[in-house]
Order: sequence, then structure tokens, then C-alpha cells
Amino acid sequence: MARLSSHEKAAPSSELGDGDFAVTYNRRTGRPIRRSLAAIKAASPFVDSAVAISDEEGSDDEGELTTVSRKRKRSPSPPLSVANEPDPLDSACESLDESDDDEAIRLGSAKPPSQSSPAPSGTMQITLKDITINVPAGHQGPIVLHLEPSTATAAVPAASASRTPKKSRKKVKTAARGRRKGNSQGASKGRAGFLDLPAELRNEIYRLVFVSEEHFNFGGPTNFSRGAAFLRTCSQIHAEARSILYGENEFYFNRRTSRYGSFWENDWRELGYRSLRHFLKQIGPSNTSLIRHVVFQFEDATPCLNPITMSHEDRRFVHDDALMSILRHLSDYSQLQTLKINFHGRRRVENTDQRLLQYLRRIKADTVEFCRFPIGRGQESYWTSESKQEDSVRKMLLKSMVRKHKMFE
Repeated sequence: MARLSSHEKAAPSSELGDGDFAVTYNRRTGRPIRRSLAAIKAASPFVDSAVAISDEEGSDDEGELTTVSRKRKRSPSPPLSVANEPDPLDSACESLDESDDDEAIRLGSAKPPSQSSPAPSGTMQITLKDITINVPAGHQGPIVLHLEPSTATAAVPAASASRTPKKSRKKVKTAARGRRKGNSQGASKGRAGFLDLPAELRNEIYRLVFVSEEHFNFGGPTNFSRGAAFLRTCSQIHAEARSILYGENEFYFNRRTSRYGSFWENDWRELGYRSLRHFLKQIGPSNTSLIRHVVFQFEDATPCLNPITMSHEDRRFVHDDALMSILRHLSDYSQLQTLKINFHGRRRVENTDQRLLQYLRRIKADTVEFCRFPIGRGQESYWTSESKQEDSVRKMLLKSMVRKHKMFE
């Protein structure tokens, strides 16, 4: 069977029935065209509202409606001034000049008019304004004025100087302000402030504010109501009062039996000597050197406030890292006058506890004393106990910690 050539129409088959099954081809490309694309798009049954509703409808019933413009109309600009238009001020000045000329002519004065004729070559023309002539009563005859060019030219700077009143007013204002400032300074100098008091009176005030009869106990902080806000007043008060705050109070360094920890942790630990270490680090080396009187009590950790995994040896104070940091800080920066020590542990301090004894030997003081526990009670009390250490340790510490030459009297 021979193949049909391109663009050759084939006879429709009888099985398709009646209908137009002819294929339409594109003349430019030669490809068949789908009848769905060639069909004309039917018009939409809906009508646009802009076309359906017009301004002409309902004009008989409601009247004409004026549309409001959203754009702001530009205000008209003022008319431009004409170059040749006369100024009303100039006309007023001309009328005043004419009235002055008429009055001068009536009195017989020799005042020239405002518009003078051009002067001949080789001469200087001088225009005078605002001249007042006092004519005595009953005077008859002409009035002769003798004018010199030197006097006329010398009067010009005076007139220019009189036209600058603002500068002089400013000078007067600044002078008045200076007088007021001097008066205020004099009034402030007449008043006496706290720093104007003698040094002896200021020291007494510092003692009333900062010095306490009881020692500052870090194990039970009940005597910490005396704040140091007065030291922040100024640098001079801080320099004068901090020596009294740290030098004339007695600090009681002992273990704090309180627990600390985060809310998500099951086992909290004992605070111990961490609060004391934080205090010394916060005041710094300069204030640590001002501390003169210290009472140091060494205690072991409490079993119920620490993990069960810690043994008895681990709970001893000779293995406490926070305590070693405190002793190292005091040995580097402190200048103590009196030092009281009490060892209150489960075991006595022996020569084998080299780490603790090494830091203690570096601390120097004028007087070192081994006191009883609890500190503050006399020897006659039933509940007191001696410090727990060997005699060799006691002698060695007294020999190495006491200064040979006292620093304080």
C-alpha cells in the first residue's frame, strides 16, 4: 500500500459515521491543528460591574454625585513681584523727605534736597541726613552752616558702632552671669561639708558606722547588717574609711554548714569555706592587706551534708581545696596583727599533713595564739576543748608564723 504524501487528504472511513473528520494543517509549519485550540472562546455569562453600573443610571432620582479626588490639590503660589513695582516703604520715606524739605524751606534753612545735582569734577559730594537745628525764638535772617569734610567722615565710624547693640548686650549678659556665678561660689564656700570637718572627727564617724563590738562570723552571718554603701560616696571617703572597716574589726573565719546546689540536682553539697573564699576574692588584695585581726577555726566536713561516697579521710579539712586557696591568698597579701587558730577535726594535725602546714607557715602575724573551741568561751567552760594538734606542730607554727620584729605596736 502506497504511503500518503504530506498534506494529502485521506478518505474518511465508513465506520466513523457521518461527520466532518477532515484534518486542518498549519500553512507555515505543516503540522495539524487541534480543533479545541482553533475554536472561538465562548463569551462569559457574567458582566463587569464597572460596565453594568454607570454614573448615568439613577441620575434622575438621586441627582449628580461629585467624585472626591484622593490627590491633594496644590495651593496656588503667590504672584511674583514685578521689578518695577514701587515699594510701599520707599514711598513712605519719600513722603517724609518731602515734608522735611518743605519745613526746611519754610524756616529758611540751607538743607539741600534728597536728590541733589551731580557735583562738578574735583569736588567731594556729602549727603547729610537727620540734622537737627535749634533756631532761637525771634531770630531773623538767613542761617549759615559751616561744614567740614573731616568732621563728616569722622562721624561715620561712630554711626556704624551705634548700629551694633547686640554685641554690647551680650557682653552685659555675660558679665551679669559671671557676677551671679561668683556669688554662688561664695555662698557655697561659706557652707561647711563633711570633708571640711577635721580628720579626727571624720575618723570617729567612720568608727560609729563600720566598727562593731562583735566579730564578723562567716559561719553564721548574723552581724552583716553594716553595709559598705558609705564607702561609695567618693574616693576620699573610700580611702579614709576602708582602713577602719577592715583594720579595726575582728573577722571570724570558720566553716559554713549550709547546703548549696541547683534545683535539677538530687544531691546538694555543703557550702564549707567557699563563701569565705568568695569574700576575700571580692575585696581584692589591697583590702585584704588592711585586715589586722583574724580568728581561724579549722573543721571537717559534715557527713550528712556531703555525698555518701566521700570517706572520712576525704572529709578532713586538710584536703579541702577551697581552704588551701584561702590560706594561699592570706599568705600572699595579708598583714595580720593578731591571729588565733583552732584545729577542731576528727584527727589531730600531724607533721604528715604537709600541704596544710606549708601554707600556714607562710602566714605572718605579730602574735599567734592557739585558742579553745568554741571560740569566745573561757577556759572554765565545760563545753570547751583544746585545739587538736601535736606539740611539735604547735611549736613549729609558732616559730615560723610569729614575726621577729613586730609591725604594729
